[in-house]
Amino acid sequence: MKRHCLAFGLVALLGCGSPERVTLPAVHQAHDPAVRAQVNGLERQIRTLEGGDAGDAELGAAVGDLGRLYHGVQLLDSHAFTALEAAEACYREARRLDPTDHRWPYLLGFAAETRGDHEAAAASYRAALAIKPDLVPAIQRLARSEVEGGRPDEAAALWNRALELRADFPPALYGLGSLALERDDAETAADYLERAVAAEPGAGRGHYSLAMAWRRLGDEDRAAEHFAQASHTDFPFEDPLIGELAYLPAGSAALVQQGLIAVQAGEFRAAATVFARAIEADPTNLEAHRHLALAHVDAGQFEQAEAAYKELLALDPDQASAHFELAQLLSNRGQQAEAIRHLTRATALAPDYKQAHYQLALLLDRTGRPAEALERYDRVLALDPDYAEAGTRRAAAIAAVGRPTEALELLGARVDDSPSDAAAVQALSVVLRQQNRLQEARTALERSLRSAEFAADDEARLRTELGGILAIEGRLRDAARELRTAQQLDPTEPQTSFVLGMVLLDLRRPEEAARAFAATLALRPDFTMARLRLAAILAQTARCDEALALLDDGRRFAITDPMFAQASQQLRSACAEQ
Repeated sequence: MKRHCLAFGLVALLGCGSPERVTLPAVHQAHDPAVRAQVNGLERQIRTLEGGDAGDAELGAAVGDLGRLYHGVQLLDSHAFTALEAAEACYREARRLDPTDHRWPYLLGFAAETRGDHEAAAASYRAALAIKPDLVPAIQRLARSEVEGGRPDEAAALWNRALELRADFPPALYGLGSLALERDDAETAADYLERAVAAEPGAGRGHYSLAMAWRRLGDEDRAAEHFAQASHTDFPFEDPLIGELAYLPAGSAALVQQGLIAVQAGEFRAAATVFARAIEADPTNLEAHRHLALAHVDAGQFEQAEAAYKELLALDPDQASAHFELAQLLSNRGQQAEAIRHLTRATALAPDYKQAHYQLALLLDRTGRPAEALERYDRVLALDPDYAEAGTRRAAAIAAVGRPTEALELLGARVDDSPSDAAAVQALSVVLRQQNRLQEARTALERSLRSAEFAADDEARLRTELGGILAIEGRLRDAARELRTAQQLDPTEPQTSFVLGMVLLDLRRPEEAARAFAATLALRPDFTMARLRLAAILAQTARCDEALALLDDGRRFAITDPMFAQASQQLRSACAEQ
């Protein structure tokens, strides 16, 4: 090809690379000057190559890279249609310049697939496979395009080819199973789909199809098992050429979108790193600050999350949602007073923020301020009169401010209207227990457990309450039975294990009690009373080294707790005398 012809053709086609011809979305114009700089840099590179001694392959790669950048912009913003058009123009020119590079027809096919043009996509995928026949992602995408085009036999042949290249490739197994299901060959479908979900258990779409296959085969038990795992989650597969596109654009806003991709993949620490880079690129990017905080929370990095929220609120003190999220974090870390302060601020900024009012009411309740909590519950119910849980909590607060008769009437009516409302049943029992009406409390719980169906965690809470009442009544073995059942139903509730430990101590079974207290601490290391009880058992059984280590580890959770300090000193003295 003559260089002057190439130059003319490139100039004609480089609408894909010309800022005048490509308009980026407003959000990118505002936040991504780095992307514009990337575009300009690639344009200059292309024009330098065009005027120099570069071969067609080198020039084609440069044009293709510009297309990949535009494609990345579109993947980060699905409304950036002009960016996708620019990417396609670049891919076509890159393919013309270098017909031996499989990347350009493949990416052109993916762009066409994004636009919903499956025929054009299929043609491009075939062109890519003509260059690189063993490209499994292209085989998979072409097979899906063939299905969309009404050519199932061609799709089946492609999926079988994929399995030859990559044994037990889940998307191919799923594709063949789905085709068998459409042909009413449920037995073959079940075979392929069982292999598919075994290789990729998180693909809920596969579980749904497998459930349908087992239903057609008359096995309702297996069908129910897989229906329970069904979702819209598809079978993922590695596709490096596509996967790297979204990471090409630079700039703060682009980095935020890249971080969100990592969040969707469950890679929270990696996401936090990307969000931090977005903040470095633009320290005023509030979205980046908020997502950084959330990513730290999801990664279990709570100190870093708290710092990130505080930086966000220093930039914008009027973000009600940030005050709310920080309050939740602080509450979970035991900083109730600070949490209340931020929730109060959130409700002042957003008076109709129902969930902030509700969480504030819960915290006020837990910190012994029922009258203030009652005001917040009233506000929640004014915003949403059908908020049943708030109504239940409000009734409990009414009891706490000295109006138990009124509370019991409200809770009794709620339980009568909705016998399966576990929160109402529990609240009714708690108020009755607080009034020393133990038999009535126990009867209410036992009646509900016999007559209504509850979720496992709800039933566990009711049985924990029942176990506590039985223990107060002196029926320790019955209490232990209920508490063990509750523990099996919901092993994640520390209160159940703690109460069980106390009952087992009263039954003079210290070794079992120690296991129950250890289970409590595994769930909640800051559960001071469980730590002290376990340490006491260890000390009494001549295991003082373990007891003292346990106390030393717990000091960080009880720095200002005088009870912990006193009990700790007594245990140390007892151990020193042994």
